[in-house]
Order: sequence, then structure tokens, then C-alpha cells
Amino acid sequence: KFTATHFTYVEEVDVTELVGLRSREKKRLAEQGVRLTYLPFVVKAVAMALKAHPAINASLDLENERIVYKEYVNIGIAVDTERGLVVPSLRNADRQGVPELARSLAELATKCRTGSFTVEDLRGSTFTISNLGAIGGTYSTPIINPPEVAILLVGRARQMPVVSEDSQIQIRLMMPLSLSYDHRLVDGAIAARFLNEVIKYLESPSRTLLAP
Repeated sequence: KFTATHFTYVEEVDVTELVGLRSREKKRLAEQGVRLTYLPFVVKAVAMALKAHPAINASLDLENERIVYKEYVNIGIAVDTERGLVVPSLRNADRQGVPELARSLAELATKCRTGSFTVEDLRGSTFTISNLGAIGGTYSTPIINPPEVAILLVGRARQMPVVSEDSQIQIRLMMPLSLSYDHRLVDGAIAARFLNEVIKYLESPSRTLLAP
């Protein structure tokens, strides 16, 4: 925090359709041994958005005075354990579909909570997601996990009144998102475009589910 210039950008995403899709798919996937939560959708949306916004998927090499743009997408997943916070790396997240991501996330969580992870499991992430909504809370200011340049915190989704385009008030399920980024590399416009892309995928979840 004393090195990176932190700035946090917050938004809300309407996940009403995502809830419906998960409800329709979770029984079918449960029969295949997959426990479908909302997190795999978030991971997939972030992974696809990172491919389109390479500045968010980069790192600063201060020793050699250069910016390193990653050609791979490894998502760090913050896992709460009895020993404290552990952040394993979910590798090649952009190449996995939602069911595969659900399996990978379950495996990582089990390794972390049983203490069977290795140092190698904690290396190589290019971006981090912290799912605070599983515990509670809405917005926060997550701290970047160096040498990454951004981190996304997902808050607890809650029902809220929303004014539609035709000026009607509807009750929608809204999920808060807090994106902290290193202002030395990422400016506000880049962060906003990236988070808008994540929101676009989450509000059209069938695109996320069907993506390879």
C-alpha cells in the first residue's frame, strides 16, 4: 500500500437474471458433482474482461523499469481459513467454462482449508478476486496483491428498488463491486471500461455460461 497508488472504483451489477440461470442450472450440474455458486460466473466474467483490457492484467517491474503484459489469465481467489487469508492462483481461468471453474474453485478451497496447498499454489496470479459477500458487507477498499495492479471485491447481493428505462420502479437483486487499482498504470477510464465489461457479462449470464 505504501508503494502502489491505490484508487477504488465502485459499481453495482443487476444479478437478477444470473440468480434465475443459476437456479435452473444448479440441479443439473449437481448431478455431475458440481456445486454451482455465483463465484464461478464472476471469475469467468473477470477472465473474459481481462483479455480485452490488458492493462488490468499487467504488472509493474520496477527493478527493470518496465510494464509486463501477461498473455495468460490466472485469478487469485481470496480464501478465508482458520489460519487466516490464503490466496491461491486459479490458473488459465479464461480457458475454463463455468462448470470447470466451479470444480477448480472447490478444489482450491478444499486445499486451503485442509492446509494441503503448496507455495506454488499461491504463485502466478495476475488479478485477485475477494468474495466478501459470502460473509457479509457491501463496499470496501481491497488492497492490491503485488505485483498485480488490480483487485476486485464482491459484496453481498441484496434486493433494491431500481428505476427502469421506462421510469418504473422494480425490485432487483443488486451486487456491489469494488475495484482497487494501481493508479501508476491504470487510470479511471480504463478501470471503468473494465468493470463495465464485467457487468455486461454478469447481466447477460447465458453468454458467460456458454463461453468456452
